[in-house]
Amino acid sequence: MLFKNLAPSPALSIIRFSDIDAFRPVEFVADARSVPLNLANFHTARATVQLPCCQITVLRSFPRIVDVSYRAAHGVVIFQIEDDYDVAVNGMSVDRPAFVGMRGNVDLQFVEPRGSLHAIITLGAGLRDREWFDTPDRLCPFMPDPEALATVRFVTIGILQTASARPELLQEPRSALALQEGLLLAIDDMFRSGRTPEVAGKIASRGYCRLVRMIDEYVAFHAASAIYSADLAEQCGVSVRTLGTAVASVRGMSLHRYLRLKQLWSARAQLVKGSDAITVTSCARANGFHHMGEFARLYRAVFHETASRTLARARGAD
Repeated sequence: MLFKNLAPSPALSIIRFSDIDAFRPVEFVADARSVPLNLANFHTARATVQLPCCQITVLRSFPRIVDVSYRAAHGVVIFQIEDDYDVAVNGMSVDRPAFVGMRGNVDLQFVEPRGSLHAIITLGAGLRDREWFDTPDRLCPFMPDPEALATVRFVTIGILQTASARPELLQEPRSALALQEGLLLAIDDMFRSGRTPEVAGKIASRGYCRLVRMIDEYVAFHAASAIYSADLAEQCGVSVRTLGTAVASVRGMSLHRYLRLKQLWSARAQLVKGSDAITVTSCARANGFHHMGEFARLYRAVFHETASRTLARARGAD
């Protein structure tokens, strides 16, 4: 409902996507890499407002796995706009209202079984230290006081609505500073009353996150080869069981499913380029699929269309 009530303005940027292939290049600019878990009825939207010393981004996400690299010297605060959500962050399962803060360089690995609406507040150099963050380069999760979270949500949505309906207020320095101050004070209170969240799981060890990164690098480097779990585990220097546990903790799925998903998305990335030199068969084999029947079945199940249709559409022949 939030995006339906907002219109772009000189103070409010809104981008909507109904095509994953159009969305992914834009996402790469923000140093994020998503693997959708379900493409049926795909849609996403992002709204951005720039205040004097911070930026508000509200994102309607979709079921996905996403890696994000935050490089924020002055801090980032992320919170959900809606209560109904389920997300895992670096292996930490969160199924109730929570928010996170961080500053410095932080790599996050999210799993969102279903889409959510969340806000990202990126702080700029003009802000004084508000003592929100204790340790740089580290994720800090909190369970907020319900009233404090409700206030932050209300203020954030109010700024977006103002930017949509009365953009001139965001372009007047005193008004923009007043709106920013209201948001910062609300976040102050949320941090002050927040506590360590009760979570279903624990934050995955850095070792598990490192193993998943090693898997991603191995798959990218050996794209055309059949990948066997025993060889992969040996390459990573751990047992197959440990490798499976790491993927389940960080990605929320089995090792086999994760490897197949990576290979399928790699194949699709090549197909959507529409090169005359590419065929469905060559693309499948270049990504480790040597049984075309299996490739066709898995591709259709994940992308809700045949690989040949993807290629034809990319060439403008569909």
